[in-house]
Amino acid sequence: MVDVTEELSRLSDLDRLTGQAVEAVLAASGWEGERRNPAKEWATTWRRGDAGTWIQGDGPVEVEFTLWFREVADEWPDPDAYLDDLYDIAATELPAVVSQLQSGALGTRLEVSDEDLTGGADFTDHTAWRVSGKVLLAGVKHDDTEAPVQLVVVLREGDVRAC
Repeated sequence: MVDVTEELSRLSDLDRLTGQAVEAVLAASGWEGERRNPAKEWATTWRRGDAGTWIQGDGPVEVEFTLWFREVADEWPDPDAYLDDLYDIAATELPAVVSQLQSGALGTRLEVSDEDLTGGADFTDHTAWRVSGKVLLAGVKHDDTEAPVQLVVVLREGDVRAC
């Protein structure tokens, strides 16, 4: 699984998460821009190895690193049981990602918060912190029946309602 702690450390040091600033950090870290929305001045999707990154919003932006994903296959005899298995597998991977974040470049800067830092997103399991006035969240999600189960790390501005 791709380690994104260095990128997150650089991104958390930015005064404001703008598309151009995030693009510069990702490009300098070896990520390849894949898709450029004509309405944006920066690439919105990025790839490095098996991981993907999505820059969402206009300014401030939210950065979502997808470290692990599995498609939900309709052809399985029991899709609900299969989905539960995917959640379980992703949930077993989450502690390693959390440990990596806590022991990496951000470790001493992460602040545990009693607030709900999900910003209204529906995570089946997650751990979240504040860092340099921003929200950092590592979690397992499945947005809808057509989307894959994903293990993501999200960085956004500190006002969880802002993004």
